[in-house]
Amino acid sequence: MANFSFQFGSSGKNSRAATWLGGIVACLFATPFAAFGLFAIWSGIKKLSAGETGQGVGISLFGLVFAAVGFGIMYAAVTASRRQRLAEEKWNAQTDGGKKVWLARDDWAAGKIKSSTTAQVRIIFIVALAFCSFGTAMSFFVLPGELHGGNYKALAILLFPAIGIGCGIAVIKGILARKRFGDCTFELAQVPAPLGGSLDGLIQTGRPLRLEQGLHLKLSCISRTVTSSGDGQHVSENIIWQSEKVFRPDASLPTTGAGGSGIPVHFNLPANQPESSLRGSSTIVWRLEAKAKMAGPDFTAMFEVPVFRVAGTVPSPDNDSDPTASLQMSAEEIRRDEHSKIQVTDGPNGREFYFPAARNPVPAIITSAFGLLSATGCGALIINHVSYFAAAIVGLFAVIFGSFGINLLFKSSLVTVNSSEVTLQNHWLFFTRTRRFDAGDIVRFDIKVGMTSGTKAFHDLKLVTRASEDNFAVRKARYQQTGERPPLKFEVKDPAGVTLAGGLASKPEADWLVKAMSESLGR
Repeated sequence: MANFSFQFGSSGKNSRAATWLGGIVACLFATPFAAFGLFAIWSGIKKLSAGETGQGVGISLFGLVFAAVGFGIMYAAVTASRRQRLAEEKWNAQTDGGKKVWLARDDWAAGKIKSSTTAQVRIIFIVALAFCSFGTAMSFFVLPGELHGGNYKALAILLFPAIGIGCGIAVIKGILARKRFGDCTFELAQVPAPLGGSLDGLIQTGRPLRLEQGLHLKLSCISRTVTSSGDGQHVSENIIWQSEKVFRPDASLPTTGAGGSGIPVHFNLPANQPESSLRGSSTIVWRLEAKAKMAGPDFTAMFEVPVFRVAGTVPSPDNDSDPTASLQMSAEEIRRDEHSKIQVTDGPNGREFYFPAARNPVPAIITSAFGLLSATGCGALIINHVSYFAAAIVGLFAVIFGSFGINLLFKSSLVTVNSSEVTLQNHWLFFTRTRRFDAGDIVRFDIKVGMTSGTKAFHDLKLVTRASEDNFAVRKARYQQTGERPPLKFEVKDPAGVTLAGGLASKPEADWLVKAMSESLGR
């Protein structure tokens, strides 16, 4: 049922006022529907009294639908305050007044989470049914008449059943995967998983899992935003942190009591990332994924896990032993298995790391295509004198996508590291730029999430210098200690450091590159 409360603040007074205001607006919106419905019902009764049974029944039913919509919205608006109060009382009772948010979800509280892939298959099935039903009806009853009249643009109707068939194939694959691997659950060793500590547990399959290729385990921290518009709600997700491990195909997975296989999970959780959240239009989701390519349906399992700040948690050291280390591929094996195009050699001036252009052809082609389409649209708007303002907006998109596409297709980087300096040489077709960084000015090499595509994050390899770390907080602390105002500067600088290379598709390989560069620098 619709929720007519609008949060202007955190106080109960503001929340109650917002609920009442939302209820009044909803009632005003629903009044024309209810009034028209009552009028139609009255007209239908009059038709019935006059002996016009067919028209009377039709108009009455039409009026009942409108009246039900109008009075339904009014009822929801009037009871919104009570429902909100009951929901708040239930939330406080479950979560100990909001102190233990993870108890609001029964699966989190029990420490046993079912894979969400089954629910996704159900949703895709509904979408497939809707597209196939609508597309089939339009193809049989509308398309022949349109084609007979010479309207060949109506062939676009065939896209609906085509999309439905595509979704149906995905549903069949999901059903076959469930039949092959059974129901998958993730049992946590500790509830909740503490920030600064580690996420530990065991993914359990319903049937034995025999790996044929590497098993990818991925943990992501995702910022999810829900926005409402006239045509419904839109969900956008942005990956802000991600870690990945790859188990060997011959990894010996333990057998569970139910006759399935167990996949051990261990991820160190950074203390500086946000905790899970369940309420509001903007939430934080920690998602655990397990994927392995197989002959037949692939193995896929996905879980939303509770990650929170827990008092008394001792941060895990960087050299903390990983109980799953014996199951994992080495960095060299991952690079060979994924056919890495990054070349690492020993040169005359130090160790050389070469990042060739077009390492990720699919994102490069898609981005370039968007840029080309935007540029074509901009040109069409200008030639046809439609709107110069719209042409400027579309042209801006063309510049943005075009620049990204050119970088992905034509930019190569050569990073040379020795004990005294780091040299970065970027090359775009006929243009080259070289930068040098003294070892004394280098703080560390680091990895940051760059562009994302769905649940796939591409990482940027960063060189963090003392200059990039001298941010506003450091200057403010210096001012508070000395009273000396810092000089006013206007400069464009990436606070995360200098980008040595972008678009690293493999997180384990990115971690290995950081380690190799640090060793070459003598750190």
